[in-house]
Amino acid sequence: MAAATLWLTRMSAADKIGQMTQLDISMVLADGCPLRIDDAKLRRQLRVHRLGSLLNSPFSGTEPRCGSSGWNATDWRAAVEHIQTAAADEGLPPLIYGIDSVHGASYCRGATLLPQQLGLAASFDESLAAASGWLTGKDSRAAATPWMFAPILGVATHPLWPRVYETFGEDPLLVARMGAAVVEGMQRRGGEGEIPARAAACMKHFVGYSAPRNGHDREGAWLSRRELEQTYLPPFQAAVDAGVQSAMESYQEVNGEPVVGSAALLQGLLRERLGFEGLLVTDWHEVGNLHDFHRAASSPEEAVLLAIGGSSSLDMSMVPTDESFSVLMERLHASGAIDEARLDVSALRVLRLKEWLGLLPPPPALRPAPWSHSEATVRLVESVGSASDAALAHEAARATVTLLKNAPPFDDDERPPLLPLLPADKGGSVRRVLVTGPAADSLGRLSGGWTAHWQGTVADEEIRGADTPTLLEALRAAGGWEVDHLPGCSLPGTAFAVRSSCAQTNSSAELIAAAAAADVVVACLGEDPHTEKPGDLDDLSLDAGQLDLVRVLASA
Repeated sequence: MAAATLWLTRMSAADKIGQMTQLDISMVLADGCPLRIDDAKLRRQLRVHRLGSLLNSPFSGTEPRCGSSGWNATDWRAAVEHIQTAAADEGLPPLIYGIDSVHGASYCRGATLLPQQLGLAASFDESLAAASGWLTGKDSRAAATPWMFAPILGVATHPLWPRVYETFGEDPLLVARMGAAVVEGMQRRGGEGEIPARAAACMKHFVGYSAPRNGHDREGAWLSRRELEQTYLPPFQAAVDAGVQSAMESYQEVNGEPVVGSAALLQGLLRERLGFEGLLVTDWHEVGNLHDFHRAASSPEEAVLLAIGGSSSLDMSMVPTDESFSVLMERLHASGAIDEARLDVSALRVLRLKEWLGLLPPPPALRPAPWSHSEATVRLVESVGSASDAALAHEAARATVTLLKNAPPFDDDERPPLLPLLPADKGGSVRRVLVTGPAADSLGRLSGGWTAHWQGTVADEEIRGADTPTLLEALRAAGGWEVDHLPGCSLPGTAFAVRSSCAQTNSSAELIAAAAAADVVVACLGEDPHTEKPGDLDDLSLDAGQLDLVRVLASA
């Protein structure tokens, strides 16, 4: 890592603090439409705060912006090239761009979506996990956002936790093996001449985040040493052994101590016990949360000192929407509370990751050649959303289908099991199908959170591709039978409403008549997409509206 070391020797303390600072892209976006980088805002952050990293999608909120649901790979590359050119003008190394790519490059419009991690775990196929990781890494590199905040390595031990679907499940061995396979696939080197040459995985969330006491997101975990080491550490050890390049700490407290300020967890356990040598980034606003949420620091300045001065483990603060971190770090450095050696440790880890990714030229900063002009890179961008990518996603989806029970239509029936459904012209007996339920005609509810937006989408036009049917559309396209559709009930279709009940849209009489006329009823039950705190639940039961729908159908 010669280039990283050379860069470090030429850096001021402010430069090093800048490398440790990550801001949300909203901090450098122009107001109004179209969405674009504001050069003045960007150059202020580079010139004044010597910024080292950006994250997130301009479209991560809950709605489309400026008539669009996201940037495609070409749009992303144009924005990132603008950022990197400005950094070079200011004598800075390239920025590293981080983004949540948890089931494919889901913030890149046109990229292929893959199963959520829980679905992928149901395949028990490590080679498929590695291939899924490779595809995510390929599309992330194509979009010039090569730092992926994935995979999620929490072991899902509390079923109420709203992020269970983002994990590989409840078995430490399976989580470890699937996680390590995804890391290997994500970090596989790209083709000759492709820029960036690599993508970096970020194992998260270290540690115990998936064991909240009451099942709610960000609730603290109480874990014995044995529980911690036998259940929650093995996936992270497997990822370290697989060469994972970065890690993210977690939002919550373990045994009353905020993870972000814990030298025992982040230095003693992660660095010394597991042997992790890569870049460690906080989760969203977690340094500030030591004061604002955890109440472990009496002021924002004390929060920075606790997180950075208390150990040499944290390398980057995901600030993300103000300038507080760099200002407070400069003040603490000037007072001697945080010394130059501490800055060197973390700035060097950041620079080494940039060099590993193939982003870092030798100093002084050289204006990078326009990435879009590389023939290999043009082919990389053109590969996004290709037929071969879709084939991989289809293979993964087929492998993740989970059948819980396949019985005759009635438990005491002597006829064969209900599945597979076959029309009469293919040797079956099904001539008429009733399709119902709130997930029957919704791509968004099939896709879940982190799809186009943070909380996912229920606007199918945002994610519809050339051949992406809903369940209803697929059953109609199969042919050989008549398909009737009654929604039955409707979910709110808005973010932050996961607790809401499904509102009846068809009368009981309509549903009973349609079910009685059909040979089979396909009831598509589910929930609106969500993640994190908006997905908190107190009860795992289906909502009353969907339970009523099933009771009415069963009575036909």
